[in-house]
Amino acid sequence: PSVDPRLTMRLLLSSLVLLSLGLAISANTVLPEKFYGKFTLDHSENFDEYLEAKGYSWFTRKLVTLATFEKVFTKGAGNTFDYENLTTKKNVAYKGVTLGKEFTGEGLDSNEHKVTFYMKGDKLFEKHVPVKADGEAKEEEYEYYFDGEFLVVRMEANKVVGKRFYKRV
Repeated sequence: PSVDPRLTMRLLLSSLVLLSLGLAISANTVLPEKFYGKFTLDHSENFDEYLEAKGYSWFTRKLVTLATFEKVFTKGAGNTFDYENLTTKKNVAYKGVTLGKEFTGEGLDSNEHKVTFYMKGDKLFEKHVPVKADGEAKEEEYEYYFDGEFLVVRMEANKVVGKRFYKRV
């Protein structure tokens, strides 16, 4: 019995599509090596304006802009990682983070947040949704990417973009 070459080609193409889809999904389940390490805040662009666009009070904005910040990413068990945001005001640590999996954690504002880290292309995103909608706690999303020697954290509110530049230490 002869096999239709078109059917063979369709099966081959289907297999390749499924394989590449599987590779794309699995590639986004592990934090890329370049993010691991300790980073200290070097400088900011438009950060106070961003905080103002988010509706934070003058006092809160001053506290945040005057604080020192360090970000630390370390490997956890399996495909997980640990994340620390160390500041002169408050330290926040999340252990056993899995990309794409939401968890509840305390934010810098001392409120509980639903937090999700995920990859889109070569950028890492950190999304926070306050569990309670009262007070100054607001939904936030941080975009992490590399620009030369800096780990850049980009934030946007009401079309106002703020960036913070961290150097690896």
